[in-house]
Amino acid sequence: MSFLRLDDFTVPGFGLVASMTLPFKDEDASGDTSSTSKASKGTKAKKLEAKIFIRFTDEDDLRALTRVAEAKKGGDGRVYTVTNRTANASGMRQGRFTGDFKAEEQEERRCWMVSFSLSEHVSVPERAEAREPAKAAAAQQNEGQTVAPQEEAEPAQELTWFEKKLKAASDVLGDYDKGGSTGEAGK
Repeated sequence: MSFLRLDDFTVPGFGLVASMTLPFKDEDASGDTSSTSKASKGTKAKKLEAKIFIRFTDEDDLRALTRVAEAKKGGDGRVYTVTNRTANASGMRQGRFTGDFKAEEQEERRCWMVSFSLSEHVSVPERAEAREPAKAAAAQQNEGQTVAPQEEAEPAQELTWFEKKLKAASDVLGDYDKGGSTGEAGK
């Protein structure tokens, strides 16, 4: 028997069908050719899609499930700890409601067919990406012309700590370009 729990709330009803989608974002890399090349744009958050039946006589259960779907925390949809065989087997541990929450009347069965989706919160690829060290910016070299300093037209202003550090680095690089390596160019 399949079940779905969101924190301590067990989704009510019967006949639960859960399916998981793992979208891979890619882009056509063939240009104007007939190539089938694709450029990977990464793995996106998993999505758990659920369908369940709730009897007309259990309308309080539908009302409770609707309240859980509508819950907000900090302006966004509330994030739930997901307990479900399909979700957990695929590595999905937390999710929030996304897309449409739908309750369709099934007169012949005297129940509602309720369908909704949960989008993974902080996906496995997102956690792995966060653990990767930041990529250092490549140093650029400029072989421009040396420009003679001009006299200041305005009185000197107090530099911020950051501006002082930039000026010091600029001065060292300027001296290095003149042939010195320790700021003692021309001696």
